[in-house]
Amino acid sequence: MDIQPSTHKQPTKQTRSKLGEKLEKGQEGNDSLSRRKGKTRGVRRGTRADYLHNGSFHESVGPVLVIAQWFGLMPVRGILAVNAKSLKFSWVSFRTCYSVVYVILTSIDTGLTMNMVFRGAMEVKNISPLVFHVNALLVAICFLRLAVKWPQLMLKWQRVERQLPPHQMWRDREALALRVHKVTFVLITLALTEHLLSVVSGIHFAIHCSPNSDPIKSFFIAVSPHTFLIFNYSTWLAWCGKLLNVLNTFGWSYMDVFLMIIGLGLSSLFGQVQNSLNRVKGKTMPEAYWTRTRLQYRLICDLIEQVDGVVSGMIMLSFANNLFFVCIQLLKSINKMPSISHFVYFYASLSFLLGRTLAVSLYLSEVNDRSREPLLVIKHVPREGYCAEIERFGHEVAVDKVALTGMQFFNITRGLVLAVAGTIVTYELVLIQFHEEENLWACN
Repeated sequence: MDIQPSTHKQPTKQTRSKLGEKLEKGQEGNDSLSRRKGKTRGVRRGTRADYLHNGSFHESVGPVLVIAQWFGLMPVRGILAVNAKSLKFSWVSFRTCYSVVYVILTSIDTGLTMNMVFRGAMEVKNISPLVFHVNALLVAICFLRLAVKWPQLMLKWQRVERQLPPHQMWRDREALALRVHKVTFVLITLALTEHLLSVVSGIHFAIHCSPNSDPIKSFFIAVSPHTFLIFNYSTWLAWCGKLLNVLNTFGWSYMDVFLMIIGLGLSSLFGQVQNSLNRVKGKTMPEAYWTRTRLQYRLICDLIEQVDGVVSGMIMLSFANNLFFVCIQLLKSINKMPSISHFVYFYASLSFLLGRTLAVSLYLSEVNDRSREPLLVIKHVPREGYCAEIERFGHEVAVDKVALTGMQFFNITRGLVLAVAGTIVTYELVLIQFHEEENLWACN
């Protein structure tokens, strides 16, 4: 019996690639379907799509903004969506109402603190609580204003990302998200540890140093003395005061974390352009390549200018607040500590404050550092590959001052760290001349 030859052809390389694309799209469809099912069924198993990154800043900052919304900040919807087009802000939503209520309560708390300060002597230890509460109120207002502009800002950011050189490897796409999450985890953990130490110190004060017989009542009065200066003590009011104190403390630390993340996101954009330049370092490239690279660089600079217009007030507030409390804490370090718990809390708080101030300066100054890196490649362009577009690009990089600012009063560069350190030393020397030994905790 004759056997007919098979008419089935082996798939070509092009056919296999198309099949692979179809399978990948089918897998993505299954992943999206499983995500939709997971929303209705509650707990679900993780899928491959949960661990993939597209490298966008919107994706990286989403989980960080979720944490902020727990504490009444950044009331924006769609922060965990894949695309920035899903971001929306509405004044009629639970998130916004929660934030507005937080602003109102913080305003009342600040007014009560102001009343306490004006009733007492105008001393450093009395002014510090007022500065803290005013800062917490301004932080809440700044984040509420930022939430209104956030959807449009992220759309602009996403458009810039799409015009930059694509990431070459999956590690490059997940690098930004990993850095953002690591910085957030470390800073939030340290802030939580510092606050727990303050609670332990307050409990020690309430048990051993308070004239009241009830240590619980003494602890809550120490947390919110401005409240019980006017109102009679009650349990529900005491817990409300402590809850508001936790929210204010988180907002104080979260502002610095958010600014670090902004610095990371903007500097990563320059990193994408620089990676493309590093691949052609020392090679002769057509003029069109340099034109495209220069335009990409200008897009990032325009985005930085737009971001600076939104967050420059927050940067100014962060630096002023950190500078004030660093000086006050260093001044208090001269005094004797009444107990080991106070000693541990005080120096842990001082170390955290100094480290956080330094980290904010370095992460924000990284934007300026990365903006000048193209010069390292331009210097190695061969003579036969040099053109007018390269000269124009190099001139822009060398002359333009690309940096975030504090309301246009100062640029955040690496040299600012030394300037801030010098300012702290100068103020500290002046304060020490008028300083007198005092018992900060009224406990022997």
